[in-house]
Amino acid sequence: MKNIVNKTKYLLLLGCLLRSFTSIAQDIELKKQTFRGYIIDRTTQNGISGAFIELLNHSPRISAISGENGMFELKNVPVGHQRVQVELVGYYETIHSQLVVAGKEAVATIALDEKVKSFVTVEAKRSKVKDKGRFRNEKMETVDEMNPISTRTFNIEEATKYVGAYGDPARIVTNFSGMFNIDDSQNFIVSRGNSPYGMQWMIEGVPVDNPNHLATMGNTGAIFPLLNNNLLDDSDFTNGALAAQYSNVYSGVFDVNLREGNNSQHEFMAQLSTFGAEFMAEGPFQKKGASYAVAVRAGIFDLIQLVGIDIGSNASPHYYDVNFKLDIPTKKLGHFSIFGIGGLSDVALLNEGVDSSDIFAEQGIDLYINANFGLVGVKHQKFFGKQTYLKTTLSYLLEDYRSHRDTIYPDSVSPYFAVKNFRQRIGLSSILNKKISSKFTFRLGAHGYLHFISIWDRWLQRDETHSKAEDIQVLASGFFQAQYKFSQRLVLTLGVQGMYWTLNKDSWAIEPRFALNWYLAARHKLSLGYGWHSRIQSFTMSFFVQKRADGTYDTSNRALGPTRSHHVVLAYDAYLAKFWGLRANLYALYNTNIPVLSTPSSLSIANHGAFSIYPELVGWESTGEGFGYGAELSIEKFFSQGYYGLLSGAYQRSFYKGSDEIWRNSAFDVQYIASAVMGKELKIGKKKRNIIYADLRFNLHGGLPYTPVDLEASRRLGTEVLVEEQAYTERLGVYRRIDIRLGARFNHRKKRISHHVYIEVLNVTNFKNDLQVKYNVNTEQIERAKQFGFLPNVFYQIRF
Repeated sequence: MKNIVNKTKYLLLLGCLLRSFTSIAQDIELKKQTFRGYIIDRTTQNGISGAFIELLNHSPRISAISGENGMFELKNVPVGHQRVQVELVGYYETIHSQLVVAGKEAVATIALDEKVKSFVTVEAKRSKVKDKGRFRNEKMETVDEMNPISTRTFNIEEATKYVGAYGDPARIVTNFSGMFNIDDSQNFIVSRGNSPYGMQWMIEGVPVDNPNHLATMGNTGAIFPLLNNNLLDDSDFTNGALAAQYSNVYSGVFDVNLREGNNSQHEFMAQLSTFGAEFMAEGPFQKKGASYAVAVRAGIFDLIQLVGIDIGSNASPHYYDVNFKLDIPTKKLGHFSIFGIGGLSDVALLNEGVDSSDIFAEQGIDLYINANFGLVGVKHQKFFGKQTYLKTTLSYLLEDYRSHRDTIYPDSVSPYFAVKNFRQRIGLSSILNKKISSKFTFRLGAHGYLHFISIWDRWLQRDETHSKAEDIQVLASGFFQAQYKFSQRLVLTLGVQGMYWTLNKDSWAIEPRFALNWYLAARHKLSLGYGWHSRIQSFTMSFFVQKRADGTYDTSNRALGPTRSHHVVLAYDAYLAKFWGLRANLYALYNTNIPVLSTPSSLSIANHGAFSIYPELVGWESTGEGFGYGAELSIEKFFSQGYYGLLSGAYQRSFYKGSDEIWRNSAFDVQYIASAVMGKELKIGKKKRNIIYADLRFNLHGGLPYTPVDLEASRRLGTEVLVEEQAYTERLGVYRRIDIRLGARFNHRKKRISHHVYIEVLNVTNFKNDLQVKYNVNTEQIERAKQFGFLPNVFYQIRF
């Protein structure tokens, strides 16, 4: 009854909001806005002059020609979703989509692909024949052309329209085919059945393991993101046969770029939602094109719990973060950028008041967590002529995770346990990119990261240490990759990656990478890719120790080498029409050197990330294996005519072998995934330029495998005991979830002010999806913990 009352309240609130804003919109005459930016060569990143830019489907005609450094400006552009077409002799035409609002100038960088010169000459002689070269839409291309296969471009427009993602980039990419998230409360990315630990984040070219609040060292996901989607620029997400420039990864890469601030006028944004309050400012700070952009955010869970919104736990996490970027172009010294993200977070998960429905707290445990994170970098890009650039980045990273807990049982109190995971890292990387001709481009680079590690886990009352490290180590890597275009239809990308980790003699790798793209016709592309990839073991595992009877410590985990993976991908991409795209993939994976126990056991780090960090043991050896295969298909309607849609499906299998030599389902073998996201906009008001919209998301995947609980042994020992011989033989129920969003955008008639308001409901049908099966020490029964139920999110944003 309580849930029905709460749902009714939120639906009534939604109706009142939309009714009031629709009434206001009738008297608003929307202001037009400026759309400006840069046209660049996608390979060299240099500005291109002379390109013709035209706003589509608008009368009178609005157009411009790019000037020095590729700059262009379109004035009096109506607010709303707009499309521009860019053309230049010698380059493929492209269409770019842009959301224009009254409260912010629209600024974009649009990349063009150069045609192979020999074909340009032939086409020039056929002046009466229409150019039938490749058609380009940025939705089907990559930000970096050296990512030629299994790569999807992520942009801020998607970040704002995909419902159910809380504005979290990690949750947004789980809408793509082959991707899913194992837990609604966390943002772990499972790619093609691999462990989430195989993922790698790149922020402005700097590798980051876990850019999230309350993040534990050794994982790649957590509850709340540190990245602010209001500061994101177009980025690449790759989940197979990775390019040679990526090291220390075997699953997928999210290569995130931060956008530049507006360098011509100051702009501000404030927003409030169920998940936090934010403020952002950007603008110029010099006359020569320099700009700043800074966004700050704070969680407000104490407030939302006070008004009765259930977040799945009685705990109230607190978090604060900042994202920023400064851009300083110079005429002779090159382009400088200073960027950073940082955050503070804490939570107390207490035994008092907890029940089996709590998705964060554990019964019988008081747990206190403090986590701090910081990344700051200075990037310098220098162009040497029009065909060459050198990009150098100096970075500093800090991770500080501390927790302590008391384990409380009915009859006794367990020893007090404390954790300190602290790391500082200084990094230097440099990349040289040179375009020899329209056919041949090469890139080479070197990266070095100096790690200062301090890890300490202790049972204080037992005086027993579990992890112990005060260490300095170096991770170094280098790569070379080249791309050759035999013709406008056939493109070959080759590369090699080398990596060395100083912790032990086995932590090195030399990895070939390969991709071949064959454009069957103007709108059809067939691709084949292969990559060998490696990732070192997590610090928390490598530095785990165990005390021997003689008082010394077993440090054998330090000898573990990296996990290795072979990827083979066959892909087909098609432009079904100008605003329709199809992607299909067949893939196979073979993983080796996975840590498994030296004695016969089903335990394997292949399952790392499935509701635990790793088994706290020594005696591992790198002899485990795993393999997976699958097929993926997605059909996308790019935004046009007021609607968009993305339908994705995948069949995937994932298996592993422990030291007992038995092949089993992995913890991430869900077998099938299906998702659909779609949305429709309607223009309202006198001039039909205000917008109300609706978005819908449906997600379905097979049940996660799990290891059954030994009930009798658990009761006898007073703690959960699993039947390891039957590891991952049982499955949770099928996962189903439907999210909806209803919202509106309004623009002030005379001032540069725009409003955006919506209410979304996650899991609107209140499906009781399984989270995990666990033993309850209080009831001495096996219980199924559930994921989030019905969860509303009210959002308001103002730009001015």
